[in-house]
Amino acid sequence: MFELTAEKLRDMLSYDPETGEFFWLIKPSGPTPSGSRAGKTTNQGRRSISIKNRNYEASRLAWLHFYGEWPKNHIDHINRNPLDNRICNLRDVTCAENQRNRSSNIINGYGKGYSYHKKRRKWQAQASIDGKVKYLGLFDSEEEAKMATLAAKGVL
Repeated sequence: MFELTAEKLRDMLSYDPETGEFFWLIKPSGPTPSGSRAGKTTNQGRRSISIKNRNYEASRLAWLHFYGEWPKNHIDHINRNPLDNRICNLRDVTCAENQRNRSSNIINGYGKGYSYHKKRRKWQAQASIDGKVKYLGLFDSEEEAKMATLAAKGVL
C-alpha cells in the first residue's frame, strides 16, 4: 500500500508557498505532461490533486510539502478562500476552531452571529463560544456588528 510522505510528494510535485500552486515534476498518468499545474477544482470549490489513484486536498498537501509532516487536525484557510493554498493562509486547527472561521451563504448576516434589529433600528451581534451564546450588543452599522462577532469568535 502506498503511503504518501513529504519526500515522495517533493519528488512528484513542486509547491510555491507564495502562490499556493503545485506543478508536476514527473509525468502523472494520462495526458497531463510534467511541468503542468497539478489538480482540479472540485464541486466544493477546493483544489484536489490525484496521486496514485487517491485524491488529496491541495491545502493538506501544501502543509505536508512545506512542513514535512501531515497536519494533525483540520486545515483552515484564514481568508476563507478554499482555493488560496498559500502557506501564509493555512493553519492547522481543531474542528471547533475551523468552524468559527467558516463563512455562511446566508444573506444579511443572519446565521453569522449578527442581524438587523428592526425595532431598535440597529445591528445586533452575538457569538456562540464553547456552546454558549454571548450577547455582544447593538451597533450602528452592519460592519461594526460583523467585526464584534468575528473578534469574539477569535477570528480577528
